[in-house]
Amino acid sequence: MNFTAGDKFIFEEIKVKVIEVKADSVIFEVSETGYEGDEGGLMEVPNAYLKEKKDQIRRCP
Repeated sequence: MNFTAGDKFIFEEIKVKVIEVKADSVIFEVSETGYEGDEGGLMEVPNAYLKEKKDQIRRCP
C-alpha cells in the first residue's frame, strides 16, 4: 500500500492521518480511537509491520 502525506486511513480500528513517509516507517497522527485524550498524538509504524497488517488497513471514505 502506498502512503502519501495527508492520506487518511483506518488502521486497527484507529483513524489516522499520514504526516510523514520515511524510508523505513510512516508517521501517523491519531485522529480518533474512541478514547478521549488519544487524538492528536503521533505514532511511528515500521513498514514491515504495515506490510504484515496490510489486510487491516483501509482508506477512510
